[in-house]
Amino acid sequence: MKFLIKCMGIFLIIFNVQSAVAANNANKNAASAYDKKEALDIRVTNAFVFVPLGASKNTTGFFTIDNRSNSDIIITGVSASFAKQIKLAPKTSLMIPARESLTLKPNANFLQINDLNNKLTTGDELHLTISLSNGQKLQIIAVAKSAYDQIHGH
Repeated sequence: MKFLIKCMGIFLIIFNVQSAVAANNANKNAASAYDKKEALDIRVTNAFVFVPLGASKNTTGFFTIDNRSNSDIIITGVSASFAKQIKLAPKTSLMIPARESLTLKPNANFLQINDLNNKLTTGDELHLTISLSNGQKLQIIAVAKSAYDQIHGH
C-alpha cells in the first residue's frame, strides 16, 4: 500500500510539472506570435546608403518605414557595426503615426553616418538596427549605392 501511495505521489508531481511546462510553453508561443505580428506591422523598405565621394568617411542613409499598427511608433535610434556613429538628422527621433509611413530622403529626414570603418562600394550590404519606442529592434539591410546612380532631370 505504501508503494502505491508513493507511486501516486510521484505521478502527481510529474503531472504537475508537465502541466506547468506546457502552460509556460503556451505563454511563450503566444508572446512569440504577438512579437511576430508586431514585427509584421512595421516594415522597412528601400534602405540604402550613399557611397561617400573621395576619401570621405561620412555619408548618408535613407529608407521608408511603414507603420501598419494602430499605435504611433517613434524611431529612437539607429546603430550599425560598419560605422562609429549613426544618428537621425535633423531630429534625434522620428515619429511614424499609426497607419502611415515615413520616407527618409535627401533634404528632409535622413541618417547621418560618420566614421565608416571601411570603404564602401556599390552593392555592399550594410546591416542596420533600428530601435523603436515600443522596445522593438528592427534588423534591416541597406544597400550601398552611388549618388550618380540617381536619375537627374535636365
